[in-house]
Formats: sequence, structure tokens, C-alpha cells
Amino acid sequence: MKNISVALILIGSLLLVSANSYGAVTSVGEINVVGETEGIVPATSTVPLIVTLLIDRSLAEPGEEIKTIEVMMPIGFLTQSSYFKGISRDGNQIVARAVASGGSILRVELADAIVDFQNALYEIVFDCQTPNTLILEAVFRVRLRNLQDGPIGEFIRSGQADGKLNNDDFTLQVIPNVPPDPVIGFTAESDGTGENDVTLRWQKSTDPDVNGYLIYRDKEDPIRVENRSSTTYRDVNVLPGNHTYQITAYKTLFLQSERSPIQIVDVSSDTAAPEPPTMLSIITSSDGVEVLWKPSVSRDVVAYRVLFGSSGSSEPEPLPNGEIREVKTEYRFIDNRPLSIGSFTYAVIAIDEADNVSAPVQKKLRIFDKPYPNPFTPLSPDEDFNQVVFPARTLEETSGEFTVLIFDIDGMLVKTLTALPGETELIWDGHDEAGEIVESGVYVYQLQVGESFKTGTLIVAK
Repeated sequence: MKNISVALILIGSLLLVSANSYGAVTSVGEINVVGETEGIVPATSTVPLIVTLLIDRSLAEPGEEIKTIEVMMPIGFLTQSSYFKGISRDGNQIVARAVASGGSILRVELADAIVDFQNALYEIVFDCQTPNTLILEAVFRVRLRNLQDGPIGEFIRSGQADGKLNNDDFTLQVIPNVPPDPVIGFTAESDGTGENDVTLRWQKSTDPDVNGYLIYRDKEDPIRVENRSSTTYRDVNVLPGNHTYQITAYKTLFLQSERSPIQIVDVSSDTAAPEPPTMLSIITSSDGVEVLWKPSVSRDVVAYRVLFGSSGSSEPEPLPNGEIREVKTEYRFIDNRPLSIGSFTYAVIAIDEADNVSAPVQKKLRIFDKPYPNPFTPLSPDEDFNQVVFPARTLEETSGEFTVLIFDIDGMLVKTLTALPGETELIWDGHDEAGEIVESGVYVYQLQVGESFKTGTLIVAK
């Protein structure tokens, strides 16, 4: 009797663990409408859906080889085997066949079972018919099945899987299959400042179900404006010539208003120079001279070019490999050539798609073997004179920590400057350790690199 009780307890424990376990294969997933960012579908229509699964098999156990992925649809959603468009793993198509059971279950049977222990992203694309009733939250469920068609763990949990800002869930909302009213007040106007841009304006839709607008230029794919409150859009870099524009409001890509009347615009060639780059700075380091800047505010810039000139040269010239075409939020170019003592100019220009160039934004770089300028004026608005630069090259053929100590004429320590790794210059703006500007007069500095040091005097003139 005692043995029977123990056996029943063990069986019950195993059943409890099985009921609450997700298995060693863990997954997260979501469902979206192809091309949409909102999980919204119109009633009584056929829409393309994409199920995205992030499957982690790093701890998979025997019996958890994946042979079938099963998608169970809510009441009213129907699909067919012929509606299956394919399945991919990490962007590569894999062989599978789909079987629709009763129209409400789509079984994707893989030709080759998944047996490796890698994390992978799977995407299943298929068409689906939506119900004729409105549903606030239609819940889909997805489950993995093994070689024996047994379930692997519980249903896959919903969550961010595709790395995009979209539905991030296994639910869809079914809205009325009623298109919004046409957009009114639509106008198109070419730019009058020399840019080959077109400014489009319209009145905001009052339909609360509208998610945005689609702008049709000629016969090209529409431009999506994903904001219901938008009333303007600037179409940049339009090819010269006549172009037609129309606009629709959309609830989903499959539920749009009628197109607006056609607007015809004559676009001229781009003759306007872009605005120059912003926030240019020059930093010397052990890697060389770093040229840093922020992008131009002009939206048609396609490249930036770094220029260089030395004292005595007429204009800065382009540096070899000094053209950057990537789109970034900030830019960095390193000039690793050894520069001699002297004064140099670095400049950056912006270039648009028509090869118009901006005015240069430029900075001077002075390289000396002693502190400069001396004397200096902390209260000057000119940064060439309101701070003193201590170059590490004051001490040749040395290495180690780079520091500068500044003393007043009585030998009292006024300021300590310590370089970060790789820095080859230290700057003093005339403030002491308390943040106060020092008095005018003569100050003594001690510049040290490693075990070597050099002393000298500075003059502060306020």
C-alpha cells in the first residue's frame, strides 16, 4: 500500500511538471500583416500574414526536434494549403509544405527537421481570409511539434521577435471593411529655391480609424506617411520633368480611400547648394588627427568630403580617401599622416545628389613643440586665444602618463591636468581647481610624460 502511494505521488509530480513546463526549447513570436506596422485587418477580406518566431534550441533535449509548426487561427479566420507562401530561416527559404486542417489550422511540415542547437529566426507567410464580424482581439496560437507529432512545450509566448516596432503580439484586430473618405485639399508645389523637391499639402482626415496616408507619384510604389495628423510632406530629389501626384488615406494598406484628383508638377534641376555640415571639431590623438562633424540639415546630401591645407597654401585640397557616403548621425575621419610643426586647416563640405557642394566648414589645427598661445587671455571670445594648449610632443621620444601641473609665482598648485589614454594635448582655460579664473600674471607649468618632465612659464593676460 505504501509503495502504491509513493508511486501515485511520483506520477502526480511528473504530471504537474509536464503541465507547467515550456520544455527546453524556448520561443517567442508575433503575427503581423505583411507591410503593416499595426495588427489591424479589415473584415471580409483576404490579407497576407507573417508569423515570426524566435526559437532558442541551445538547451534542446531528445524528443524536441522540430518537424512541424502549427498555427491555430481564431474563429472566423480561414486559410487554405494553397495560401501558404513559404517559410524562411534567418532570411533563407527552407523547404516545407503546408496543410490546412478545417481552414482554421495551418500545419507547416518541414522537409528537414530542425535538430541543431542554434538560435534562429523563422518567418511563415500565408494569406488568410478574415471574418465578417468585428473582433477587438483575435488571438492566434502557435505550437511546435516533434518527429512523432507530439507538442514541444506549451504554445509559443507572444513578444518582440522580428526586431521591428510593430504588433509584437499574437493578436489581430478586425475593423469594419469601410474605406475612409477621400483626402481633400491636396496640392503639390515645386520648390522655388533651386532644389528639385516637391511640397505636398492636404487637410487632415477626421476619421479616427485612419492610420496615415499614401502618396502616389507617377506609377511608382506609394510613399507612406505613417501619421494621421500629418498635413504636409516634402518629396526630395525628384527627377527633373513633369510628375503626377495623388493621395489616399488608409486604415490598412488593404483599406484605402479613393485617390484624390491628379496634381501635375514641373520639377526643375537641382541647382541649390546644400547647407554645410555642423559641429566640426578637430582632436589630436595617438591615432592621428580626428576630424568629427554632424550632418548637414539638407536632406539631399549624399556625401561629405574632408579637405586639408597647410599654412601658406591657397585653399584646402581634398584628402585621399576623405570622402564618406554612409548615412550617419555623426561622422569621424582619421588623418593618420605624421604632421610637422606648423598651422593647418581641416575643412568638410557636403555634396548633394546633383554634385552641388556646400560652403566649407573649417577649423585650424596648430601643432607646436611648446605651449601656445603664450600669453593667452581667458576672457577672450576667440578660442584661439582664450586657452593654452600643452602638446605632449614638447617631450620627444617619451611615453607614459601625460600630465601638466600649473603653479602660481609663489609655488602654489593652481591646476592639475591629466590626459586620457591616447590624448596628445591638454588644454587649460585659465580656471583654477575651484573653477575661478586666475589673476593676470606669470605662472609656472610642469609638463610630464612618463618619467620625463619639462618646466616653463606662462603669461595670463585678462
